[in-house]
Amino acid sequence: MIKLLLLVAALIAGIVAGPMLAGNQGYVLISVANQTLEMSLTTLILLVIILFGTFFLLETIIKRLFSLGSSTRGWLFGRKARKARRQTNDGLIKVIEGDWKQAEKLMVKSAKHSDAPVLNYLAAAEAAQGQGDASQRDEYLKLAADVDGQSLAVALTRAKLQYRQQQYEQAIATLQGIKQDHSRNPVLLTLLKDCYLKLEDWKPLLAILPQLEKAGVVNTEEAEALEVQAECGIMRHIAKQNGSEGLMGHWNSLSRKAKQRPELIACFVNLMSEHNADSEAYTVLKEALKKSSDERLIALVPSLNLPDNHPAIVRLQDLLRYDSSNPSTHSALGQLLMREQKWDEAKTHFEKAIALRPNVTDYGYLIEVMEKLDDEQAAANLSREALTLALPAKN
Repeated sequence: MIKLLLLVAALIAGIVAGPMLAGNQGYVLISVANQTLEMSLTTLILLVIILFGTFFLLETIIKRLFSLGSSTRGWLFGRKARKARRQTNDGLIKVIEGDWKQAEKLMVKSAKHSDAPVLNYLAAAEAAQGQGDASQRDEYLKLAADVDGQSLAVALTRAKLQYRQQQYEQAIATLQGIKQDHSRNPVLLTLLKDCYLKLEDWKPLLAILPQLEKAGVVNTEEAEALEVQAECGIMRHIAKQNGSEGLMGHWNSLSRKAKQRPELIACFVNLMSEHNADSEAYTVLKEALKKSSDERLIALVPSLNLPDNHPAIVRLQDLLRYDSSNPSTHSALGQLLMREQKWDEAKTHFEKAIALRPNVTDYGYLIEVMEKLDDEQAAANLSREALTLALPAKN
């Protein structure tokens, strides 16, 4: 605009000054090599003005042409971006539908002009894995990392796909690489928990339990269940590698609180029994029963193969003095009395157990006792009662 105003001002000045100088124009001589050029001053001024005007005109035309080219490029790029968005949307739908081949094609094709190419490559990686092509999956994940190497989403997607491919060790390695910067991320912690469970890697699982609970991945009850599962898993590995002696040593190293948990006591007793260390198992179980009358522990007593059942019988009888209405105690005592062939006493305890809590297993024991007592009619009646109890209730 300023240039245009200057040009107009120069033309006006020329028009005004031209007639005034007409009577006294003077002249200008230009000599170049052997050539000379002579003209009036007025003519020179007019030529300069015309040259500037031509220059300004050419500049305007060139700018317009470049502006048109930029607009054209912008339109073409916008068209490609719009097309990429449509293809990305269609590709995501194909991922949800499980049409992996078409999903991969659409996501890769639209990645170059996508607003978020990382998402395209992550979806393409999932589609590649859906087709069983782990190598191509890793290539797409690499492309996603190249676009945004610090992306938490890329690492989590990689770990999820590795987990689904049962590549648990690789998934853990991926997650450990980002755990320091994202230690409270619930998705990361959930994946770690699931990988440790699949690998039965109990010690690391125990180590992250506080973080799992703090991040809200598990509640208190679930955390306690996982702790029991992990501790029992550790005992199972030790028993397998080092037998009952190794297991007893590990049990003695546990905290006082852990050794008072009925679930862990039951796990320990069962594992010791599996390794023919029933007497040692009963020693621990007997101490536990002094402090707890948990039915799970009471039910373990008759499962042990003891050289002498008398101490166990006395212990159960003591429990009944404090709680005579515990069906588990009556049942366990009845089983031990059966081994001692004390049929009448066993009969009394099984009858009390069934009266307190009808149970098909206890019916079975009582039927066996009645047969030993040659009371066939009572055994038949009990069989009918047990059958009625075992059959599903009719609506």
